[in-house]
Amino acid sequence: MLMIKILDCTLRDGGYYNNWYFNDELVQNYLRAMEACSINTVELGFRFIDAKEHIGPYGVSDENFLASLNLPSSLNYAVMINGKEYLAIDEDKLKDQIGKNFLSSQDSCISMIRIAINFNDALDSRALLRELKDLGYQIGLNLMQSSGKKETEYEHIASEIQSWNLVDVLYFADSFGNMDPDDVSYIVNSLKKGWKGELGFHSHNNKGFALGNSIRAIEKGVTFCDSTVTGMGRGAGNVTTESLLMELENKKLLEVDLSLLQGTVSDFSVLKTKYGWGTNMHYQYAANNNIHPTFVQTLSDDDRYDQFQSFKILIKII
Repeated sequence: MLMIKILDCTLRDGGYYNNWYFNDELVQNYLRAMEACSINTVELGFRFIDAKEHIGPYGVSDENFLASLNLPSSLNYAVMINGKEYLAIDEDKLKDQIGKNFLSSQDSCISMIRIAINFNDALDSRALLRELKDLGYQIGLNLMQSSGKKETEYEHIASEIQSWNLVDVLYFADSFGNMDPDDVSYIVNSLKKGWKGELGFHSHNNKGFALGNSIRAIEKGVTFCDSTVTGMGRGAGNVTTESLLMELENKKLLEVDLSLLQGTVSDFSVLKTKYGWGTNMHYQYAANNNIHPTFVQTLSDDDRYDQFQSFKILIKII
């Protein structure tokens, strides 16, 4: 069997729909399901520097809050930070800011920090990664807006990051939801020309390709693959944890009792009915025209416009 590691980021990516508030019972059911289905890592939320008002605890995910959760010991845990927040800090103040937000990994509930950063800004993140690595964390660097680059660009950025010896998992994200399986193959092959460590992939389902893209990524050698229960995530959402596990089990790449997911899938299906994530013609049109799904989600949530009007606004953007 391949060493496939599923990182479930429902509580982090899903928080874009409910401001990072999740019911305690729902979370405990979810964690038990993740443990039962041998998920490798659960991303518990964001850790924003300056949390806006009305952001729930999974948008801050501070150590005191995480310590209050009944976290199964068999799972690994992660949080995500926005690299852009830290790049705006003077380098001589960076260590102090990180010290305010993170304990040493030995004293923390989490073992991995994932840094979300735009592809074009990633090479500016070295000082940030060094400070986090010095605290003992496993580091995942998530290259956002990574589609449509030249092979030499992927090779160059991968080679530079490899030379730092600070990153454990190099991720690429389908930020616009416009990748297809051939794009995924091209990016993986290109990154491998400069990167020798573990690779990760984060899908978006704007065009309904999230599952196919994730399977292709795994077939090409990606070992960390993101997913969310019922696909809960920004915009059209992600590959669903249940469908990804089902396909990997069918291909005999993982062994899992899928019946153990039913309870948490049911819980999140209630939220899906309420918030309505998932692909539709708006998200597909946005993907085809490089419009970020956050804009579509914001537009869809605006009570001033019906679906017809919001689609006309999208068309006028191009």
